[in-house]
This record gives sequence, C-alpha cells and structure tokens, in this order.
Amino acid sequence: MMRYLLIGLASLLVWLIVLMPLKAVMIVAGGASAFGYQDVYGSLWQGRIYGMRVAGAMPVREVELAVNPLPLLIGRLSADWVVRDASLRGRGQVQWGGDRLQLNSTRFDASLHRLGLSAFPGLDLDGQVSATLTQLDMDGDTCLSAEGAMRTAALSQFAATYGYDGPDLVGQFSCRDDRLVLDFSGISDDLSLTGEIDFDRSGYRWSLEVQTPRAELADVLALGGLERAGNIWRRQGSVGYGEP
Repeated sequence: MMRYLLIGLASLLVWLIVLMPLKAVMIVAGGASAFGYQDVYGSLWQGRIYGMRVAGAMPVREVELAVNPLPLLIGRLSADWVVRDASLRGRGQVQWGGDRLQLNSTRFDASLHRLGLSAFPGLDLDGQVSATLTQLDMDGDTCLSAEGAMRTAALSQFAATYGYDGPDLVGQFSCRDDRLVLDFSGISDDLSLTGEIDFDRSGYRWSLEVQTPRAELADVLALGGLERAGNIWRRQGSVGYGEP
C-alpha cells in the first residue's frame, strides 16, 4: 500500500511540475534580479522570456525555452532554447545545475557589435560571426571539453573597403589549460591575421597579430591602435559581457 502511495505522490509531483508556469521556475532560479528579464510568459513546455540579460550582457529580445521537467526534480535545468534578437540569433540545448553547464548542438549568429567589438576604421560592426558548438562542458570557469567552429567574413569585408583582398576568418573552440579558448586565423596576399580568445564567466580576453604588405592597410592598423613590431602588428584587450 505504501509503495503505491509513494508512486502516486511522485506522479502527482511530476504532473505539477509539468503544469508549472515558466515564470515560477525563473523566480526559483533567482528571478529578475539575477537575469534582468522584463517578463516571462507560458509554460515549461513552451515559454518565452523577454529582455533577459545573461551574465550582465546586453538584453536579448526573446528567448524561447522548452524545458524537460524531470531533471528539475534533482535541481537541474535541461532545455531546448531559441534566441531571437536583431543582432543575435541562435538555438541549442542546455543542461545546467550548480556550477556545471553543458551545451549541445548549439549554433548562433551575432553581429560584431553584439560581441563587444569597438569601432575600427573600415570595419562594419554589423558584420556577422557564425559559430557552432557541437558540445561544451564547463564546471565554473573550468573547461572540461569543447568542440566547435567559428567563421566570419568581417576581415575580407574590411579589406575590400580599401580595395584589397582579405581572407575569411575561421576558428576552432577547444579546452586549453582548463580554459575555453577560440583560436582563429585567415590568410590572403594582402592581409593575414591570427588570434586567440580566452573565455570565462565575466567576459573574454583576446589577442591578435596582423601582417600586410599594403601601406594603406598598415596606416589603418596604426589608426586602429595596433602596435608594430617589425612586420607584425599586434593588439590585445578584454571585453566584459555587460559592456555596451
């Protein structure tokens, strides 16, 4: 008799969770003070969050979530998500519990401005960066595993502004020394670039090296704040997710 009672109570609990509005889950997770959202609509199965900030970043117009209710019983969030914003679009799967974050089948397209890049002579900040994360497993700031790729035509468009041939940039995500890192590069006769981005929960640090035989492009690199060392131009910096 007790066994059937426990099964009945467990079934009732699962059913209540299934019917729970998404807003209740967001309140339990920290509410508007933690995520900075403007409003939440719908159920766990098909909910929408408007104006949400993640890690203090610029607000996202709309995030659609389809939550798997069963992991909530053990304090984990498992959901399919879709992001819709003028400068950021993406979709994927997330699992989150405590400091453990796992992303799977993730793809996003973002503008350079959305990623926090500052103005640079001839660089179109509306240019797009496309990235995929086949899988990412993070424990706090510790990268356990990562696999993915990035591509952007921003560098070739920049060179074309001055009448030269520039390459597309391609990159690979990986774990290095327990950090999530993106290595990227692009090579052409007129302009070549290699660089690295090192991510953590508060933002990212970047460094790059550029080479060009074209005097006009070299002048633009100098105006953009790159420092010359022989035939190589270098620059590095950092961006916090909450910066405009």
